[in-house]
Amino acid sequence: MQLNPSQRLAVETIEGPVLVFAGAGSGKTRVITHRIFHMLQIGIPASQIVALSFTNKSAGEMRERLKKMMPKEKLRGLELSTFHALGLKILRSHITKLGYGEKFVLLNAQDQEALVLDLCKIKKIDPKAFPPKEILRSISFRKNTQSQTNVTSEQENLFEDYQKELRQRNSIDFDDLILLPKRILVEHPEIASDYHYRHRYFMVDEFQDTNRLQYEFLKVFRGPSKNLCVVGDDDQSIYAFRGSEIDLILGFEKEFPETKVVRLLENYRSTSLIIQAANSLIQNNKTRRPKELYSSIPSQEKVEYFELSDEKEEASFAISQIQSLLIKNEVKGNEIALLFRTNFQTRPFEEELRTRNIPYKVVGGYQFFDRKEVRDCIAYLRFIANPKDDLALLRILNYPKRGIGSTSIQTMLKFARENSLHLYDVLLRLAESVDFLKEIKPKLRGEINSLLDFHSDFQKRFFHGKMTLAFREMIQVLQMEKAISEEESEEKTIKARMYNIGELANMMNYFEEDLEMEVRPDLFGFLGRLSLLMEDDPREEEGKEDRRVQLLTIHQSKGLEYDIVWVHGLEEGILPNGRVMEGDGTVDEERRLLYVAMTRSRRKLYLTSARTRRRFGVSSEVEPSRFLSELDRSVVDFSLWGKPAKEEAALAFLADLEKWKLCF
Repeated sequence: MQLNPSQRLAVETIEGPVLVFAGAGSGKTRVITHRIFHMLQIGIPASQIVALSFTNKSAGEMRERLKKMMPKEKLRGLELSTFHALGLKILRSHITKLGYGEKFVLLNAQDQEALVLDLCKIKKIDPKAFPPKEILRSISFRKNTQSQTNVTSEQENLFEDYQKELRQRNSIDFDDLILLPKRILVEHPEIASDYHYRHRYFMVDEFQDTNRLQYEFLKVFRGPSKNLCVVGDDDQSIYAFRGSEIDLILGFEKEFPETKVVRLLENYRSTSLIIQAANSLIQNNKTRRPKELYSSIPSQEKVEYFELSDEKEEASFAISQIQSLLIKNEVKGNEIALLFRTNFQTRPFEEELRTRNIPYKVVGGYQFFDRKEVRDCIAYLRFIANPKDDLALLRILNYPKRGIGSTSIQTMLKFARENSLHLYDVLLRLAESVDFLKEIKPKLRGEINSLLDFHSDFQKRFFHGKMTLAFREMIQVLQMEKAISEEESEEKTIKARMYNIGELANMMNYFEEDLEMEVRPDLFGFLGRLSLLMEDDPREEEGKEDRRVQLLTIHQSKGLEYDIVWVHGLEEGILPNGRVMEGDGTVDEERRLLYVAMTRSRRKLYLTSARTRRRFGVSSEVEPSRFLSELDRSVVDFSLWGKPAKEEAALAFLADLEKWKLCF
């Protein structure tokens, strides 16, 4: 695909502020990579260019495309990363300016939950009444929006205690990757000036997803330069619950009156009828920049809407149609997506897929970094890197089993808290004096001494030798396979879990041999990269991915595309979501969600709803979504409204049973 006139204008407009409205499927990534290529071709040094995205996957895809366009040497010095990776880089160089120790720890979500749970116990807050995840969401929202509205004194105190505990542990959370670098740049103008001198040209992808904190960080990082190109689509802004502000893209020209606006309106993904249907929906949003996508991909197949009797029939009908396509080998399973507003909707579809023996994947299910053996090994790495990482030490203190029971651990923790010490400091005292904490038995003191020797030994191995070799030796010394075999009865499961540990070693090896790293790879760098990767939602799974029908929420589908898309649950209370309607009353973002879902489809789009839906076993009638009445009837087939599913489509499959077995 050559650049069209609008794409070329976006690529070649380099100086000054540029706002690129990039509609769904309009070649946004192509434009960004070609723009960077063009800048390098006209002599702008790579080190002066900063291009920011929101996911490691997106940044990685752009980097790979650029590598195919020019030699790697030409890209050296280019800052192409996520907001959070850039923030981590700044902190690794300058965090001591804020009074933190140089060897700080980046907590992941599970670590944060454990920290909040500890605070709840101390403050005697019932975690069932105030779940740690909800507390963390409010803390994150406050950090990202910089807002203290509607905050109770109890919430304020908890926020302050949370921040205090982070600081005491020399730890930061994911939001601090933006908040703290911004503070450094504001409070230390000499550091900001150095970045301003180095970087002159800035680009931001998916600008509609930017929150207030990220924008303010970008502002102080960018400095006086007005060479800012932002790319996004207000019609695809669907992350307000994370703090993103659509007003930032809609108000861009107010801040930069000299802005050059470029519109990318040709869709290269979907058929013309799908795009017409999506346009008819989104034009009902009043707070948007008027624009209309178009597609030159011809098709006679309209968007089809089906209303079924209940969620069971909704699932049965959809899966029967999918089974037909798979039997006829018209499409691969991973090119079919079932999209949902919320996770609870997937249950009947999973049941139907299992019944028909159709392989499927629930995107966002059990992930690599959630596996116990992987988390145990990462905890050991964190403990080796920073022995005062209490959360990591607590996880591994009695794993593999050392006979250190919960009573002994609570005794040590109590002393640590009462004396403002780290758990590691208590272990050191136990090793130094037999009279210290006499409740701890002599046998346990021997185990504690062994753990301290282990730490000292492997800290030397990791920081003065090959990390991957040290990791393999660590697994042998800890006898991880024996520990896993005590938890599992099947040899197959034990091997699978050890393979997972092996994959962690592979990741470390790739990291250690990364020739593009600007600094020598070390354990702190590896742990920092792991924490960033653990925030991303993996889209792929090992082994025969093309067989699996994809089930995912609309939010998870953002940035993806499929040949065939089913959007389920177009009912009041689901899409639009009931909580949204009970809140501020606006459904604009819910409409944008459906728009995003519709524009994921390349060839064929189906919409479904149910007339009744069960809640805790009680069936009740539901109303069709208001969005259905907004769709253009000339491109959406409503002829099956209220009619039962076609029986013949499912019955025809029985004759092809043997062929079906051969397919899988």
